[in-house]
Amino acid sequence: MSLIESFIIFMKFRLYPLKLYFLNVPVGILLGVALLLNIFSWVWLWVQMPQTSEQAFLHYNILFGVDAIGESWKVFYAPFLGFFILIINALLGWILYRKDKFMAQILNFITCLCQIFIVIASFLLVFLNI
Repeated sequence: MSLIESFIIFMKFRLYPLKLYFLNVPVGILLGVALLLNIFSWVWLWVQMPQTSEQAFLHYNILFGVDAIGESWKVFYAPFLGFFILIINALLGWILYRKDKFMAQILNFITCLCQIFIVIASFLLVFLNI
């Protein structure tokens, strides 16, 4: 038996079915809201930020003011990080779902919460640069 075949057998017997995982109401709602918020962050930054080669303010601190300036495309680091968090937490939630459904739902809630903060950060980045 090859390594790939043994991996497929492991996946069949150890993990919760992916379709059933996403059809679970709390999981579907939390990950759906998180995905919509992430897409909103991408679209908001794409539409509102000026598409120029000029420098943009990337970080603002109350004590010191603007403390990070860079290329305007670097504002997309925040939604990219949010998408990375969404993928990692969704995978971890799926892996944990068979053994601990509550922990999987906590991970999905944290994903949604992170996306809310990333949307807020996207609004602040736009208003800082306009």
